[in-house]
Amino acid sequence: MIFIKVFQKLSQFSGKVPLEHWVSRIAVNTCLSQIEAEKVRPELRHADLSEEQQAVVENLASSSDELAPDRQLASRQLVDHLLQLLKPVERLVIDLLYLQGRSVEEIHKTRVWARPRLKSARSGPARK
Repeated sequence: MIFIKVFQKLSQFSGKVPLEHWVSRIAVNTCLSQIEAEKVRPELRHADLSEEQQAVVENLASSSDELAPDRQLASRQLVDHLLQLLKPVERLVIDLLYLQGRSVEEIHKTRVWARPRLKSARSGPARK
């Protein structure tokens, strides 16, 4: 990403400072912007889960069979844990959309969330 930004901004390089300083400033600003973006919308990574939670995720991903009762409980606990990490309005939209089976139109009518964000929530990939 930094390499691309350097070439995109090459016309802005005045030559008043050494090239290395100019590139390092772009690198620092790019990294700071990425850190800010992650603070606004943090990701939960696979490594952030406990070993038991990782096992549940791997088991769910590798099997399409009906879950045993103990696996159903572990899966439900993991979903509850992940939902608690969301903001209340995000949790509500997930509940309405996926758990209650409401349509985007129905949720939009409740004014819970704007339609463009709803559509991206519906079609967006799940983060790990």
